[in-house]
Amino acid sequence: MVRIWNLHKSYGRTEVLKGIDLTVHRGEVVTVIGPSGSGKSTLLSCINLLEPFDSGEITVDGEPVGWLTSGAARIRMPEAQLNRLRQRIGIVFQQFNLFPHLTVLQNVIEAPIQVKAMAREQAVAVAREQLARVGLRAKENAYPS
Repeated sequence: MVRIWNLHKSYGRTEVLKGIDLTVHRGEVVTVIGPSGSGKSTLLSCINLLEPFDSGEITVDGEPVGWLTSGAARIRMPEAQLNRLRQRIGIVFQQFNLFPHLTVLQNVIEAPIQVKAMAREQAVAVAREQLARVGLRAKENAYPS
């Protein structure tokens, strides 16, 4: 499902990802652990190119992420193609970055409506189902604070 080969990422002179290789099969659960500053968030952000990487390859379900290769050339993937891929990749940030002026339900339906053009009624139904699944249905009208 996710394959990473020889992934490198630096911030200036600081090399954060040093040749990471990882394969995650469909249905497999993988935990990335390590001390603060070890590159966990950077690795996850590279998987959907929220953070561009310096070299290496990432594929999600067989589709390259971020860069296409043509012979020896490395060409950045067109934004439209990258955005279609990002719709299938989920990430939960350490800082949830919820909209403080929206309720839990409103925060949950925002992406399906804006990114996937889902009808509001369908987004609400799916959101309520997912909130119930994680035991938060009673909080749908609460605010993040």
